[in-house]
Amino acid sequence: MPVAAAVIAALTLLVPLVVTADAEPPAADQPTPTVAGASGRLSEEAARAVLDGIYKGDFRSAFVDRRPELFLRHVPDDFVSTMVDGSRLDATAIRQAFPQQFATMVRTIEHNVTIEDVDVPSSRSISGVVTLTTLIEHRRQGTGTYLVVTVGTFRDDFVLRDGVWMLRQALQLRGQTITSPRP
Repeated sequence: MPVAAAVIAALTLLVPLVVTADAEPPAADQPTPTVAGASGRLSEEAARAVLDGIYKGDFRSAFVDRRPELFLRHVPDDFVSTMVDGSRLDATAIRQAFPQQFATMVRTIEHNVTIEDVDVPSSRSISGVVTLTTLIEHRRQGTGTYLVVTVGTFRDDFVLRDGVWMLRQALQLRGQTITSPRP
């Protein structure tokens, strides 16, 4: 797969939602839940709330509102994404390619995510397995539009830096992209 296509496929999979694109999103800047227990770690429930807030907030708005900066604010310089085929994408590649997909995007029809598993390795890190299904309409060259359906599962690792949860690493566990002309 060409690098640009891999980056766009990875980014589409990395921006999940729990609701359809027509639903009202929660506030993007939700406070970090309080920690639980003597260890200072987030409880699993609090960690799920953090992930839910990120995916429904900034990540959702990046696509639905066509504001890539909302997603990119969570991508640190040391970000890396590893695809199923072993190819790797770094922060520079993501920052260059992510905004380009909006040039042909007509609308995000649906963006759904299921948070399948959550781990809390430390008080400042969360790891979650998420499965994403998206349906996005793009303009074709010439006239008309086409649909892109993407389904994928990632292990996303977040770290808390300066009060912002940063997506440090994304490991693609499975993925599929289907395109079709709009009827």
